[in-house]
Amino acid sequence: MNSCVRIRIEENGKEDLNGQMSNSVLDTLLEWIMIGKLKMGDKLNTEELASLLGVSRMPIREALKSLERKGLVRYVPYAGARLVKLTKDDVKQIYIMRQALEPIVGREACKKINRSELQNIEEIHRQYAELLMKPDSDAIEIYQQNRLYHFSIYRISSQYRICDIIESLWDTLSFFKLIYGQKLLDSQEARLRMIGEHESYLTALSHGDGAMFEWLMRQNLAKRIEDIPYKTDAYFE
Repeated sequence: MNSCVRIRIEENGKEDLNGQMSNSVLDTLLEWIMIGKLKMGDKLNTEELASLLGVSRMPIREALKSLERKGLVRYVPYAGARLVKLTKDDVKQIYIMRQALEPIVGREACKKINRSELQNIEEIHRQYAELLMKPDSDAIEIYQQNRLYHFSIYRISSQYRICDIIESLWDTLSFFKLIYGQKLLDSQEARLRMIGEHESYLTALSHGDGAMFEWLMRQNLAKRIEDIPYKTDAYFE
């Protein structure tokens, strides 16, 4: 089994190995999407993927079903599974949905957060800022750390159904965010702005100010909608 795909299955009779393997395959496919090894519109052949990853077809099928639930895969009649294609309007709609939902869970998190949780998020942010300011910053690492930061906040809200929807929206945007995110790293101003946004959320969290958090999130996502690079052909069909 190729170690580069990071499939790690430990022999343990008490564990559901099929489910564990499906999750490992899913993680690998998501990583390939992030690094551009899999692109929008690509056909996903179960047998080819099983051979490539050194697993049976069953965990591949389960992983593809998970990607379908996340909105990243569509099944086309007589053609099988394909990764979705995002249009420019798709990206705008997803950001509009994020703008509607994320301020809600952020506001609730401000009401419930405790000191230990705040310290954990502060440490996640410290690592995020450190990654952003590295000369050889990697877009994938930054994306993953940014995602960890946001969902560490959102899950505190206990609004799990809303969080699951938000996570699905983030998954669907992964094509866009990673490629566009790599371009943002070319700008020192953009890096500092991203750090500043996180710090403003931390201020709201530390004061338990849900109204401030909600306002900040709505404003920042409104800016994202306004700044979507509609003139680029890098991401869209």
